[in-house]
Amino acid sequence: MLLEELLRCQIHEWYPAFRRHSIPTVIIPLPAAFLRYLAGQAAYPDPDADSDEETLPFLLPVITSGRQPFAPIHAHHPDPVSLLNSELFFGSSNEDVHDPDADHPHRPESPELEAVIDAAIAELGGAALPKLNWSSPKDATFMSADGTTRCTCFAEVAMLLRASDCVAHDLASARQSCEDFVRPEGARRNARKVSAGAEEGARSNANEADGSRGINDAPSDSREIGEEGGKTNGAVGDLVDSHEEESDGDTWVDDGFQYYLALRKWYPGLRPESEFRCFVRERKLVAVSQRDASAYYPSLPGWSSEVQPKIKAFFEEVIEPQFGSNNYTFDVYVRADGRVKLIDFNPWGGYTLPLLFTWEELEEEGRGHELEFRVVMQQGAVRPGLMTAVPYDMLDWGEGSGWDVLLKKADEELGRQMNSLDGDS
Repeated sequence: MLLEELLRCQIHEWYPAFRRHSIPTVIIPLPAAFLRYLAGQAAYPDPDADSDEETLPFLLPVITSGRQPFAPIHAHHPDPVSLLNSELFFGSSNEDVHDPDADHPHRPESPELEAVIDAAIAELGGAALPKLNWSSPKDATFMSADGTTRCTCFAEVAMLLRASDCVAHDLASARQSCEDFVRPEGARRNARKVSAGAEEGARSNANEADGSRGINDAPSDSREIGEEGGKTNGAVGDLVDSHEEESDGDTWVDDGFQYYLALRKWYPGLRPESEFRCFVRERKLVAVSQRDASAYYPSLPGWSSEVQPKIKAFFEEVIEPQFGSNNYTFDVYVRADGRVKLIDFNPWGGYTLPLLFTWEELEEEGRGHELEFRVVMQQGAVRPGLMTAVPYDMLDWGEGSGWDVLLKKADEELGRQMNSLDGDS
């Protein structure tokens, strides 16, 4: 995979050209402090400290709006006998919930970025799917209340991005996996600043000359909303040079590359069997796979004969004339009325999943250019997917594991409550 091919698949690169055929999206440049936070580093490092920084614990940023992430689904219908409603977990009803990380010295605060993200989500209808240049945090849905990537505020966006290995890969490994990648000798601040003033306020030793820049110094295409091409001002300032030590390949290195947050309008009624991954080789559409390879959908085998010509026509009329790579993949959603919507582009090979194919099959010499369409034809013929991914701690029930500690605390709390009831009687 070549770097040029990978960069062409960034959402801020392709979305302006295909906006009319895709879903409404807001694209926001991310400041260096927030990228450091996503990478598990101190958002505002001490320049005099040792350069070998340890990965920080999982922390949420300071939330200035007061909107906390992912309220429990049962929040408005509490179970009166549930231990989860006890003081052990949520405190008393007359007190605020205790936040043990409230005073953590490395907990970042990004009020201007928070305001921009919350405003963008509101413009998109109140809910959005977040992603970085290439990846969405689809592997972090175990953190959300409804098991999806749906976000309604900055706090939820930050939590999913910080918990995602897919996002970490975007930061630390995506470009480095390209065969022609060469890291620049000098490193500089990795992103344009949402507000120089906001960053200076959190850094006691910062006296940068452009600190008075506002949030309206954005290129005209930095934030785009809606299918009609309406635009709002972005939130960027000037690039600021800053040198850092090189680190290993698993750590984000600030080398001046610009990362973006894309917020995509959330549609609650989307059907997973209507999404397909399309494989293009030598500018020819050679294969299409059911996007969710981990499930069997009874209606899909019969419907695929109707879908195939629609996807092929969409490729020939919309995708192929405008997308510059020879080899790549793209994901589409086919609506009930037959209209095709572009979801995403991905590079050929590398970390892109071939789903119901293998890369060996797709790259086989002498393979014809006849379009091959694959769907799961019967129950039990599925392949495991990302939706089965959960942290090891959620599967580990051994002595001293997270579940073991939680259950012991629950038993102790139950015993304390029972003893209290006996004493009152």
